[in-house]
Amino acid sequence: MKPKSIDIALLENALATIEKVLAHADSELQGIPYHGPTANVPLEALGGDPLNEEQRFRTSAAQSAINICLSSAAALVDVSQALMGKPADRSRQDLEREWQALITHTKIASRSAYRAALIMAAQKNVLAAQGLAADEAENFPVLTH
Repeated sequence: MKPKSIDIALLENALATIEKVLAHADSELQGIPYHGPTANVPLEALGGDPLNEEQRFRTSAAQSAINICLSSAAALVDVSQALMGKPADRSRQDLEREWQALITHTKIASRSAYRAALIMAAQKNVLAAQGLAADEAENFPVLTH
């Protein structure tokens, strides 16, 4: 696929939109950090400072999964932009190094998405996973996997 300027512009818009949604979701999060059954999975999957990233995982599994999925999507859009870009005047070693970095970023993004799936799969009660009150959640059916 030969990249077109329209494709690159669309990817830039997609990335900006994902970042806006992430910023909005972060501004609405409240409560203490969520430490669910996948808390032992490394946070490097989201990049950045692990302490700041951990603060994003709040009171519900759903909020955690939302942030992880959006971060993963942003990373994959970023990789796609890089793949569509034309190699400038760079050495073969630089191009190979950049290619390996893109592979690493793609792996990290996929691990992030998998982490979100683990968080979601570990939930036994959908309402509780979404941070609803215990009295609301106890009347909701238990999930089975």
